[in-house]
Amino acid sequence: MKTKVAIIGAGAIAKHLSARLESKGISVRFSINRSHARPSFEILLAKEKPQAIFLTISTLDRGEAARDYIIACVKAGIPVITCEKGALAYHTEALRPYLDQIGFSATVGGGTRMLKYVKGRHVTEKQVEIHAVINGSLNFIFSEMRDSGRSLGEACEEAGKLGYAEPGANDPLSLINGELKDVIMKTCVFFNTVLAKEKLVTPDQFGLLKQTADDLERLSEEGGDYRMVVSFSNRPTTKEHPFFGKKFALYHVNGWHITGGFRRITQASQLTSWLPGGIGNAVHIIEGDLGSGGKYTLSGPGAGHEPTTSAMLADFYELCQ
Repeated sequence: MKTKVAIIGAGAIAKHLSARLESKGISVRFSINRSHARPSFEILLAKEKPQAIFLTISTLDRGEAARDYIIACVKAGIPVITCEKGALAYHTEALRPYLDQIGFSATVGGGTRMLKYVKGRHVTEKQVEIHAVINGSLNFIFSEMRDSGRSLGEACEEAGKLGYAEPGANDPLSLINGELKDVIMKTCVFFNTVLAKEKLVTPDQFGLLKQTADDLERLSEEGGDYRMVVSFSNRPTTKEHPFFGKKFALYHVNGWHITGGFRRITQASQLTSWLPGGIGNAVHIIEGDLGSGGKYTLSGPGAGHEPTTSAMLADFYELCQ
């Protein structure tokens, strides 16, 4: 019998995903946009009985819309595969009972599926440092500045043309700040789904890592020497790394230290061994006392329609087939 699924969302990822599903003989029974009325959505679920729902909406709120869709689906016994970040950044507590029915690899790391990789290394049972590049758009922009000699404005414009920017970005300042908001949400999803045992974190605890026009001017002059990196450590002492301007930090969250910001490459030789290029995302894990347990790196494409839909399809096959 032909597999039947449905898609929530009407953007580029939804369209790309629909084409890939149909090419594999998977029937998309219905597609709706984010504004579809909730009662009629539940009636639609009962009528069409899809075997899975793909949730591809952007985070234009605090994840409430995605949370409500996910809960409606899983309560109806229908697995959800999502690339939306807000629900698991702000509402993991409400979604915790249903995590085994939710495919969320595409929320962090693009096509790398880094959440599964890190969880599979059982890092909560070891002394580790975890460093991650989790925003492909920012990585692309600063790679272009360093490797191709582009100005910050040119690199931002190229990122927009290629579809790597968050919705609503129409100039370098709004683009960078939109991506920084994305970094905060992904940091929360990473912690809440992979590292947290009891206490969860939300973006409100970090505040905004917002850049001003003056910050951006300085970053434009020096940006080729920086990359956006997020670090998680449960070591007794945590090394302080050099950052450009502002950073975000949370300490003693279930024994974890979380820091993130623009890290200087030239003063942190450790970065050069694993940093991805272009739109890449990567996670670098140092295990044991002074790295005695080894170093492990996973990298891959972190932005774009193809990597995102590939991660979602992999989750779909694991959950439903």
